[in-house]
Amino acid sequence: MKKLRKKSVLLKNLEEVVWKHSDKIVGETLDEALNAGIAPNDIRHALIQGFEHVRRRLMSNEVSIPDILLCLDKVTEGLNSISVAKATGEGFPLVIGVVEGDPHDLGKNIIARIYKTYGYRVFDLGRDVPRKLFVKGVQENKAKVLALSAMMSTTMVEMRDIIQEVKVKYPRTAVIVGGAPVDETLARSWGADGYAETAVTVLEETQAAIGRVREGIPW
Repeated sequence: MKKLRKKSVLLKNLEEVVWKHSDKIVGETLDEALNAGIAPNDIRHALIQGFEHVRRRLMSNEVSIPDILLCLDKVTEGLNSISVAKATGEGFPLVIGVVEGDPHDLGKNIIARIYKTYGYRVFDLGRDVPRKLFVKGVQENKAKVLALSAMMSTTMVEMRDIIQEVKVKYPRTAVIVGGAPVDETLARSWGADGYAETAVTVLEETQAAIGRVREGIPW
């Protein structure tokens, strides 16, 4: 019983120090958990839960994007230390990029890091990506998910053609879109499987899109 209480305390401490994103505290707490013989999957869960705390607070503007990035650094370092790759994403291969003509990749970079933290195998194509490279990326990486980003109203229309070609050739790939000028109505009209308004909702929306494609349920 005492051992179980110690394990619970250590995991709770690890969860809490992630969102404080202190190098020393996170490292020491992680080492203590490993030395106590706590299973890597339990440690992974605590790290993810710590980041969940921060991610949820982003919606209410209690934390900033820099806070999110610092916490992502801590979670990524922790996951690398325990060599656990799988999390929410179950190791699904995911291709992400910003459509052709659009140089804005800050949002995409944040989303890509969140996907990595949650266990997706991310293939980041970068920014200003032509349609044919998205299609090639899906094919070569056997992507379960294609995540498209656009931050300009003049470039977001590129998504429509990308989605249509990918869905014809790879109907089992879930396509999710996001970006400042995009909304759910547009995403649906273009044939996407999901739309993520912010970094706060992207994981849930991606999982929902994967589920729809898997079950053959129209969005």
